[in-house]
Amino acid sequence: MGATTTQGTGPGSAYNIKPLVFNGSVKSANLAPMAVQDNLASESKLVRVSASAVTLTAADHAGRIVVLDRAAGVTVTLPASVGNGDVYTIVVGTTVTSNNDIVKVANTSDSFVGRALACADGGSSVNGWEVVSGDDTITLNGGTKGGYAGDTIQIMDIGGNLFVVNAFLNQTAAEATPFSATV
Repeated sequence: MGATTTQGTGPGSAYNIKPLVFNGSVKSANLAPMAVQDNLASESKLVRVSASAVTLTAADHAGRIVVLDRAAGVTVTLPASVGNGDVYTIVVGTTVTSNNDIVKVANTSDSFVGRALACADGGSSVNGWEVVSGDDTITLNGGTKGGYAGDTIQIMDIGGNLFVVNAFLNQTAAEATPFSATV
């Protein structure tokens, strides 16, 4: 029985081959699969931070993954909320061993709504922490409030002065909320 083939239309298919036309005749064809080009472009989605502080901007950080790579903690300041739908994803790349990883708003007008879900140590329990009205800071201390490699925080700018937070953390000992009002 012979094999049957069909032409696909995905990124690496022959459908995407683009011939080079010069003075009415075909000289060569672009045979580079789009999938390879897409993988190269995705490498630029990571922003690694090893400094003690970083101020995020929409132009440089929205839609990208900010990786905190400093055991002594990083303070991350968000841009002012304008309600444009920008998404900031922050991932702990290096577990905090001293100080804290801190994520905070830029001004006294901005605040958070949302939640954090945290795996508790020593079993299969999960803690849920709600943002309290006026909270504007997330503190990860490498223990009770999270701050372990792999902890992930997604922050969406949904309205003037308002960010939605969805955090997924690991916590140990007497687990506690990572949210507070400090700005």
